[in-house]
Amino acid sequence: MIITEITRNIKNEVVSKRCDLLIIEWYESTKRIQRLRTEEGMDIAFKLLGNTSQLHDGDILYEDADKMVVIAIRACDVICIEMLNFLEIAFISCEIGNRHLPLFVEGNELLIPFERTMKSWLDKQGIPYTLASRQLLRQLNAHVDANYHRRLKSSTKGIPLFIKA
Repeated sequence: MIITEITRNIKNEVVSKRCDLLIIEWYESTKRIQRLRTEEGMDIAFKLLGNTSQLHDGDILYEDADKMVVIAIRACDVICIEMLNFLEIAFISCEIGNRHLPLFVEGNELLIPFERTMKSWLDKQGIPYTLASRQLLRQLNAHVDANYHRRLKSSTKGIPLFIKA
C-alpha cells in the first residue's frame, strides 16, 4: 500500500475499530520516502510530498470498515534539561545547534536524544539534567524555504576577496 498523504490524527477521536500500529523511531518521522511494516505485517510505503512532510504520533495512514493503521513513535533514551533561565537556555541551545543535534520541547523541558558527548559536555558545564525514556514528538526547527537562496537579491558571487598580507 502506498501512502501519499495523512488525512487526520487519532488523538482527538474515540476509536471503536481495531488499531494496527506502525511503530517508528523519532528520526523516521521526517523521512518523506520509506517502506515499513505494521505490527500485523501489512507493508506500507510512504511518498509524502507538499504540506504532508512529517509523520506525527497518532496519524491515521489507512482505514477500512474494521481496521485502522496508526503511527506510534517509539520512546527512546533522552537527556532532559529543565528550562532554567533565558541565558542558560540560549547557551545550551547554541551548543546543541553547533553539534547539529535535534532539540525537542515537552512542557518546560528541553529534550535531546541521548548522546554521550552531549552528556559529557553538560557534566563539564555543571548543567543539571536527567536521563529518561520518552517519546520525541515536538522538534524545534528552523525551516528555510528551499528556494530562499535562489530568491536572494544580493549574493557574494562576483565580489572579489581582498586579503592583506
